[in-house]
Amino acid sequence: MIPLLIEIYWYFLRATVRMSIQGLDQVDRELIEGRVPVFAVPHHTIFLSVLGYRNRRATLLASLSKDGELAAQFLQRRGFALVRGSSSRGGKEALHELRSALDLKSPVAITFDGPRGPRLRPKPGIALCAWHATGALFLLKHTVEPSPLFKKPLCIRLKSWDRFVLPLPGMRLRVEFEKLELPQKETHSREEWVEKALKALENRCQSFYGSH
Repeated sequence: MIPLLIEIYWYFLRATVRMSIQGLDQVDRELIEGRVPVFAVPHHTIFLSVLGYRNRRATLLASLSKDGELAAQFLQRRGFALVRGSSSRGGKEALHELRSALDLKSPVAITFDGPRGPRLRPKPGIALCAWHATGALFLLKHTVEPSPLFKKPLCIRLKSWDRFVLPLPGMRLRVEFEKLELPQKETHSREEWVEKALKALENRCQSFYGSH
């Protein structure tokens, strides 16, 4: 019953959302030139990120929890490939599978602060994944903007650790893809590069997302 309700909800959401997207041309340029990017997504915008990158190929990371199983089924029905694991369970195996996906030219997306936070604080896995990618690391930001009719964002923010955003039909969504400037890989060992990349990501998250 739950998967059916999710599908009905998704149908009305997709049919009524008004969306503007910034920076996707940079992603397309990477792909056209043969480079494979990695996407860093905050855990609270998982549903929103599927809207912003629909009808495109990508491999996503989903946790091994019960909630992760529901998310995995939903994402697979949207045409995404799935790798199961997280920083707390199955992380090493998941990273290996994500590296294989990158080798097969599939962009990879990771909820960088999941599965249990702290909120908007990146974990090493996203930097390790970016080390193996031939393309750039992109931060994704999703903002539910006020509706002209109701004068407020059409969404529900749950009282979870991540303040998960549950979008509502008729919402206005702004999606931003930002390419993160990272050190040159040729001049660093993997350990040094991952440490520097994670620090750069942490610093940018503070200003890019703010109190988002």
